[in-house]
Amino acid sequence: MEGEIGVSNNGDLFVGMMVGGVMGFVAGLMVAPESGEDTRDRLREQARTMAEEFREGAEEFTVKLKDGAEEVMRRSQENLPDPDQLDGKLEQLEQKLRQLEEQLDSSS
Repeated sequence: MEGEIGVSNNGDLFVGMMVGGVMGFVAGLMVAPESGEDTRDRLREQARTMAEEFREGAEEFTVKLKDGAEEVMRRSQENLPDPDQLDGKLEQLEQKLRQLEEQLDSSS
């Protein structure tokens, strides 16, 4: 449905970010023509960047998950019938059941 929150899409985005970060990290290692010290410095910076992206992605995912859960709760509350109406319906059904039982008893 249009406008609904797609938690699985957010999860896919999050996983994609992580995979992309790891791939970039590995590619950086493979093409490193720099000295060991320069490579370590670059790797530290990439690790910091990846950690920050991970934190941001996790925070965004958490917010969207929470928003989705709140939306589900709100919609379920809107669609729940009033307990007083349920009691009235139950009484009507019990009365009809008694009438049907009486008809069966009288026809036997």
